[in-house]
Amino acid sequence: MTTTTTAPANDVASKPFLAITIKDNGKQQHAPKPPDTTDPSGHAKKHFQFLVSFCAALGGMQSGITLGWTSPILPYFVSKESFLPELTEGQISWISSLLALGAIVGAVPAGTIADRIGRKWAILLTSVPFATCWITLMVTGNVGSIYAARFIGGIGSGAACVLVPVYIGEIAEASIRGALGAFFPLMFSSGIVFAYVAGAYCSYVIFNAACCMILLPFVLGVIFVPESPMWLVQKGRKVQAAQVLSILRGPRYNSAEEMVVLQDDANRIANTSGGFKDLLGTKAGRKAAITCVGLMVFQQLCGIDAVLFYTVSIFQAANSTIDPFLATIIIGLTEVVMTIFVATVIDRFGRKPLLVISGIMMTVCLGVLGYYFMLKDGGSDVSAIGWLPLTSLALFNIVFSIGYGSVPFTVISEIFPPETKGFASSMSIVVHWSLVFAVTKLFPTMEDRMGQAATFWTFACFTITSAGFAYFVLPETKGKTLQEIQKKLERKHKTGPKYSVEPI
Repeated sequence: MTTTTTAPANDVASKPFLAITIKDNGKQQHAPKPPDTTDPSGHAKKHFQFLVSFCAALGGMQSGITLGWTSPILPYFVSKESFLPELTEGQISWISSLLALGAIVGAVPAGTIADRIGRKWAILLTSVPFATCWITLMVTGNVGSIYAARFIGGIGSGAACVLVPVYIGEIAEASIRGALGAFFPLMFSSGIVFAYVAGAYCSYVIFNAACCMILLPFVLGVIFVPESPMWLVQKGRKVQAAQVLSILRGPRYNSAEEMVVLQDDANRIANTSGGFKDLLGTKAGRKAAITCVGLMVFQQLCGIDAVLFYTVSIFQAANSTIDPFLATIIIGLTEVVMTIFVATVIDRFGRKPLLVISGIMMTVCLGVLGYYFMLKDGGSDVSAIGWLPLTSLALFNIVFSIGYGSVPFTVISEIFPPETKGFASSMSIVVHWSLVFAVTKLFPTMEDRMGQAATFWTFACFTITSAGFAYFVLPETKGKTLQEIQKKLERKHKTGPKYSVEPI
């Protein structure tokens, strides 16, 4: 039996030639396509994909705010103006690290929830723990409630880190998927900067109220974004999926070929459980798992979140000649600017070169910073080079942003087989937040027992290793469809022409 469905003429997504014929075996036939199946300029369709990705990535901004919250707030908590009694070192570290434990709890079921209720509504659901976190911080005033708020906020952060990259990867065209994938780390970095600025110049209550208000554009934006076409096909809602593709790709786009690919992926998903066994049961799945877990490990073992959580404290300890709060804001702004730069070049130069450059340059920055603290702790006069901590950390954030800050999230969204993407993305983010917890919890202890110089040199050892990992292990995925990436992972050797820039 064959069912033919034509979208209503008055539907906003309906245009001529949108008739689609769908057979029960998953194959499709369609009416003869028009002479031109794409928009004349090719820009209109991409602009809407950028808008949709931006709205979804506002969840990443909330994650960034929760992560950056401690940098301006911890110095306040230990000051005389604080409403809390004197905090111990252990209490301070728990305030920082409980976010990561909550994120692990949020990341584990996120993929399953998204498969049940859809990507769009799962992303919207993350607003509940975020709102609960900020309201709790505003209305309560004891250490226990702050612990709870940080843990609950972490649940939203962990879920958002899984859901948003997956959603963006599923709605994006191959030619701009890297740029769209950079929206999540861009908004994540923007959230960190917002926390730095608002935390430095607002009172405690107003700061948390402002963080809560930022939820409003996120909620309103996600309500109006379309559902993932991949998820719609999985649920048998093929007509809606075709309409969404018409909206995302442009009114003159012929969705028949892409619908065939999506249906093939949906059939594979239906025949597997999508769990750990399925992920490691194929060569492509094993390679994808090793790649993404490795990227998450090196992203955190470079020490970036120790720097972000304790930026103000690091500058205070360095006796820098620049105001610590101002220096912190500068650090955050450099990360935002460079993430924007990455969004413009990732689909042109590829993932691997950016990661290799990032790993090598982070090693240099951390080595120099460790040398500064060695001189300072050794009793040398470092007043003449008081600018060095800011310069080193600013450059560290720049080179982190161009590679390990942005690219891993893009890779997660595109490298896993469709039948295991939900589980595998959750697994990668669990590794990510587990290491966030470990690094932020142990960083004060490392500084105390090893000294700041040895601590930063330890991170430098991991960053130089990360460059080698990117060069020898990471497969290049620029300009490839999700299906082409899976075929490449299954091959033993790379084949096909190599391009220095994205081919037109």
